[in-house]
Amino acid sequence: MPELPEVEHVVRTLRQLLCGDEILDVRVQRAPLIRPMTVAAFRAGVRGRRVEDVRRRAKFILIDLAGGRTILAHLRMTGGFVFAEPAVEPPENSRVVFYLKSGYKLGFTDTRNLGTMKLVRAKELGRLKELQPLGIEPLEPEFTPERLSELLGGSRRSIKEFLLDQTKIAGVGNIYAAEALHRAGISPRRRAATVAKSRERRAALHQSIVETLREAVEIQQTGIPLHLDLLGENIPNGYGPRTEEVFRVYDREGQPCDTCGAPIRRIKQGGRSTYFCARCQR
Repeated sequence: MPELPEVEHVVRTLRQLLCGDEILDVRVQRAPLIRPMTVAAFRAGVRGRRVEDVRRRAKFILIDLAGGRTILAHLRMTGGFVFAEPAVEPPENSRVVFYLKSGYKLGFTDTRNLGTMKLVRAKELGRLKELQPLGIEPLEPEFTPERLSELLGGSRRSIKEFLLDQTKIAGVGNIYAAEALHRAGISPRRRAATVAKSRERRAALHQSIVETLREAVEIQQTGIPLHLDLLGENIPNGYGPRTEEVFRVYDREGQPCDTCGAPIRRIKQGGRSTYFCARCQR
């Protein structure tokens, strides 16, 4: 599943491609994607509306339309967007296709049909069941070492499992939780509460979360988004190839740690694989 940096890259690219354009029409190929709204209601709600902004909340993509409407999308495991030139049709597996006034088309593909999309009133976003429980954004100024300490509180969960809780810190997933913990030198098995009690550890963790995510966002900007295909002869308009990020520990079981040379280990936590260096992370 794409995490904060990958979703942020999709958002920034879509913002460049869509803002100021107008949705002339939409074709819904898979009605369950937009339920409980009917196809007719969805179509009526987006037709003739200008795209005013594209933004992110946690791993959700929000496309703001004129008139106070917002398209809320989540890619899940296999979802993605395609942006096609006027002469190019989006692939057949596009579940939804938006036809733009510029002639371009925006499709939403999802091979396993796990993604979600809904049209809502912008003023209702804060009350949505998908967004209301979400925690603090780790790249916003409000995310401070003190706020992190409050969140960690007396939690008896492992720090790795804590970081995956979207109601605490929004957008951090399995990959970047492992990467941040390695950068901070903290064992993924350490209890969250013990990190909170140590000023040094919580400061290191806060810094590593922010730096890890910021670096990943910047790395992502160097290529085409992983979950956005650009179709046509005149695009990607300067975008390079797909971004290939090199990780410190993630998916590197048995390989030497870049810091100390010890082999990277893999364990299971909460049903997810955790990669770490037992020598560097305490």
